[in-house]
Amino acid sequence: MISMFRIDGIEAKRFIEPENAPHEIRIDNNSSIISINQVDVDKAKVEFKFTITYSGIGVIIFDGALIYEGKVKELVGEWRKNHRMPDDVAQEIHGTIINNCVIEAVLIAKELRLPPPIPPPAQAMAPKKGGKKADVVGYA
Repeated sequence: MISMFRIDGIEAKRFIEPENAPHEIRIDNNSSIISINQVDVDKAKVEFKFTITYSGIGVIIFDGALIYEGKVKELVGEWRKNHRMPDDVAQEIHGTIINNCVIEAVLIAKELRLPPPIPPPAQAMAPKKGGKKADVVGYA
């Protein structure tokens, strides 16, 4: 369980003029764990960096920390030994980082005149004649 989440730093930059941006922009997200340290019997502090890269036109970077409560001994042991986290814990931690940072990044992207770092929802088109399945437009 995540009991605390905070963003300690934000760096955001647009590299080219908005009117020179290509029509097709690839947006990549990367959640990286910097360190994991046990702070109590049942708590670990996880420091992270979350980067959103806009294929050569801009970048948004978040530095922060969260407190994880749960399988702390297993988490810290696995991190010290292999620089990995147990899969279920990694999913919870990375999910929390992504969910929180993407929300903040939407507002920052708007200020920099970059596209929001979330894909548009998929939209089903009307069924074709003959009762065939509808095509899907957008991202799933």
